[in-house]
Amino acid sequence: MKRILMYLMLALVGLMLTGCGGVILNAEYSALLTSTAQLSAETAYRANAGQLTPDEMRQALTSQSIVWARFVDAKNNVATTQPAK
Repeated sequence: MKRILMYLMLALVGLMLTGCGGVILNAEYSALLTSTAQLSAETAYRANAGQLTPDEMRQALTSQSIVWARFVDAKNNVATTQPAK
């Protein structure tokens, strides 16, 4: 009987540990992450190609920093201080 309980406990611990990997996002943050990653890739491409003015680069970096601040706020479970862009 003790052996069965020990195996059951090990199985439960194993199941709990399998849920510890990766990131789980709600729909809002999932969409925000996807759009920001796409914007970052496009901005980097255009900046490297010399297709952005300094003002456009500044605006893109500012917008992206606001999104990352929202993710940090969500991670820390605090009300966001950054507006949605």
